[in-house]
Amino acid sequence: MTYRVRFESNAFQADSAVQRLLNVAVGLGNRLQQFAGIRVERRDVNSLQRLYGVNARAFERLMDWADQDFDQQITEDQWDWREGVTTRRKNGEQVTQPRNIVDMGELLRSKTRTITGRSSQEFLWEAEHAQGVHDGYTSRSGIRLPARPWTEDTIRQLDTVIEEIGNAEVR
Repeated sequence: MTYRVRFESNAFQADSAVQRLLNVAVGLGNRLQQFAGIRVERRDVNSLQRLYGVNARAFERLMDWADQDFDQQITEDQWDWREGVTTRRKNGEQVTQPRNIVDMGELLRSKTRTITGRSSQEFLWEAEHAQGVHDGYTSRSGIRLPARPWTEDTIRQLDTVIEEIGNAEVR
């Protein structure tokens, strides 16, 4: 069964608000000069214009980071397994714990990233076993296999990463 994660942002609405603010600032600058003789420097407006699109750029950079981090979560030797059990994978590798969740690489290769709207993206892992690996499952022989929720740490870090990206964007 596939596993899906969808992200939505208010980036488009926020950037539209920035554009409206810029329009007001330019209009105000023109009025100040016209009625009071106060000149608003073009560089002041230019520094405000740098903010336009910052939200959409930050969201795109965040999704690029998440894309890479999801792969890292799958390939890193960090996942607990059943204590004391050594497994011979289909590729011949013998593993204990901590271990990665790559095995033959089908889960890793099955990931797709789709832009689903102006400010939304979706990650989908289409490998048949994706949800079972993520959430855990019981095998046909009755053995409980542990969850290896590779998306959780990435999602948990989003607030910190978007703050870093946002700070870098406005510098």
